[in-house]
Amino acid sequence: MGENSVRVHVRYYNILRDIVGRGEEDLTIARGTTLRSLLGGVIARKHPEAEAMLLLRSGEVSPYTRFFRNNRLVDEGNLADPLEDGDEILVFPAVGGG
Repeated sequence: MGENSVRVHVRYYNILRDIVGRGEEDLTIARGTTLRSLLGGVIARKHPEAEAMLLLRSGEVSPYTRFFRNNRLVDEGNLADPLEDGDEILVFPAVGGG
């Protein structure tokens, strides 16, 4: 890992775990990558079958999915914050019921 990259740990929950075929993974990403670009770029390219769950057709992050960064809920205003080396990202897609 060089000066221009950071490593983050991503955990997937609920149906998303089944879709991506794993519960967690470590990703090396470019320094300055935001959570929005991690979801819409890195994860969607690596796991295209998960894109519909993470993103709306407009490309915006789905409001039906919850994200935690280092055990803190990420709201829409913080999706543009750059990720740091060692961050842990938890991804919880909405689960419907009735």
